Amino acid sequence: MPRSGGVTAGLHPRQFLGALCSGIALVLLFPRWDLGWLAWISLVPLLLAIRTATPGEAFRLGFVSGVIAYGGLMEWVRIFGLPAWIMLSIGMAGFLGAFAAGAVTLVRRYGRGGGGDAWLWAVPLTWVAVEVIRSVGPLGFPWGLLGLTQYRTPIVLSLAPLVGVLGLSGLIALANGVIAGAVADVMGGRRVSGTSIGAAVLVGVLVVIGNALRDAPPAAVRIVAAVQPNVRPQTKGDPAIVPTIIDDLLKQTDEARASGAEIIVYPETAVPIDLSAAAATRAEIARRAGPAVVAAGTILPGPQNGVLVLGAEGRVLGRYAKRRLVPFGEAGVRPGVDAAPVQTQSGAIGLAICYESAFTDLITPIASDGADVLAVLTNDGWFGTSAGPAQHAAQSVLRAAETGRTVIRAANTGTSMLILPDGAVLASQPLGTKGVLVAAVPVGGPRTPYVRWGWLIAPLALAAWLAAAAPIAWAAVRRPEAAALRLAAVIALPGAVFFADRVLGLGGRAPAVLTSVVVLALCAAMTRGRLFNRHGVLLSAAVSLTVTALLVLAMRSAYAQYGFHLPVGPPDGRWMPWLAASLLGGVAVEVWLRGAVFVAALPLGGWPLAVVFSTLLGVALHLGQPQEVLFWHLFTGVGFAAIRLWTGDAVGLGPARGLGDAAIQAVVNLR
Repeated sequence: MPRSGGVTAGLHPRQFLGALCSGIALVLLFPRWDLGWLAWISLVPLLLAIRTATPGEAFRLGFVSGVIAYGGLMEWVRIFGLPAWIMLSIGMAGFLGAFAAGAVTLVRRYGRGGGGDAWLWAVPLTWVAVEVIRSVGPLGFPWGLLGLTQYRTPIVLSLAPLVGVLGLSGLIALANGVIAGAVADVMGGRRVSGTSIGAAVLVGVLVVIGNALRDAPPAAVRIVAAVQPNVRPQTKGDPAIVPTIIDDLLKQTDEARASGAEIIVYPETAVPIDLSAAAATRAEIARRAGPAVVAAGTILPGPQNGVLVLGAEGRVLGRYAKRRLVPFGEAGVRPGVDAAPVQTQSGAIGLAICYESAFTDLITPIASDGADVLAVLTNDGWFGTSAGPAQHAAQSVLRAAETGRTVIRAANTGTSMLILPDGAVLASQPLGTKGVLVAAVPVGGPRTPYVRWGWLIAPLALAAWLAAAAPIAWAAVRRPEAAALRLAAVIALPGAVFFADRVLGLGGRAPAVLTSVVVLALCAAMTRGRLFNRHGVLLSAAVSLTVTALLVLAMRSAYAQYGFHLPVGPPDGRWMPWLAASLLGGVAVEVWLRGAVFVAALPLGGWPLAVVFSTLLGVALHLGQPQEVLFWHLFTGVGFAAIRLWTGDAVGLGPARGLGDAAIQAVVNLR
């Protein structure tokens, strides 16, 4: 935050109390508390708190709510280290801050007085737009979406085949806006507006419509089975127990066959060897399964986290490799590319592994391509007994309701589930137990409206918000034309140098040094030396190096637990040239982003715009690289921007940038 004003400037304690209440309420919506009904009023305290706030103040209030909400929601991330939990919670909190600031920005432009009826459309539109931004693309992380809270509410879940999880989120946000508006009217001595009443009626009508519309009956009924072996994931790498693991799977396959199963699904990496190269094991699985098709989670060459679909005599009917890998969590694994459903005598099976079930934009295309049934293979054993497995399982319920397809969820340690096309859980195997779920379920049937047209929701929501915000942005740019042109030049000229270096693919230390020198010269010329603060340079260097060193040590420690060494240094052993090039490159990047871009953005939108521009440009500079690199530049970009605000210096951030980027490159090299 800028020194002039501070975090609490202009804000009343009651506003912070509202932000705190919403943050706590949002935690309670999800497992482990699972109070989904509370979603319909969870945002009301925050909305009341930001009604009289400026966009900057609203961001701070939303950020406070977000730190509590996402810190509590994702407390299970502590299993993977305290730094990971803190960084993820802060990063997610920024999205709630963006929602609050974005909604207030629209209301101040289109509302009268306290905003009035503008809140009723600005709140749901902004909420959905922010959920879209944090759910799609290479940085997408759709955990804790508001619509997920209704996974146990059939009357609301019936709308999922029409509008999907994002539509449910928008509906809940609208209801919160209606209630907050009514409360504000009553507290202000005004009558509740007719528009608020109409919006409340609309919410009810939509729910009724969702329940009235039912798809045609399914094409067929099949008996399916989900196998839950309950093997501790830490032991799977021990070759001595592999025969025992496979023998137990075979016994559970016998159990599934005895119950008449036609499709049997094993969990993620249930077979801890490369099953594609183990013909004898495939044949034995097929013999035990009889006429049933087996979707077996296994390790594939690459290595890849994959599935083999086996038919008679162990014949491979199809294979699938996980496409969306867990950032920082699947080192040494190569992503797959093909998602076509596997055709079998029991129908077309659409496959997804673990983390992928959280992404509606990954699953709905599989249903659109003809999948009759969806199989989700996962291993949530890493989460232990935390709320993580239950939160993850809720995602599969929404995928079933959205696509109108039965989901067979086979989880290594739980919770395995058989989920009907309307999202109802037909059977489940508790966490930490061993068992086989078998039931007759509907398969096939027509595609839901969401499968056909749901992909339009995300771009339309973003386009609508941008269209509403465009006049505000245009007015901001027109007022200080010179400042806008200066920002454009500061972005374009050094950016072009970096971009040319990437496109030409020059490589080597000499071209990298030349690129850094050119960028430094351009930035110094365009900002007239406002990049360096002699009083703050040592502090910015010390703090950024300390933070970066702690993050790198945490990564090295985490990877070491799984047998991966994370070397940071020159591959050829020549330390001095490597160190010089890394440090100079880091200084060039920070002088551009937290220096020139930051300085040029301040007159247009203050520190929030400066933070956003400098961070997103850093991410954009590395588009096309693995997710780990993009997340690294997102989190360190925000962190370095905060240090820049505190110290007033960008040059001191350079050494930490250079060494930190070298460390993240070592993570990429594991792939």
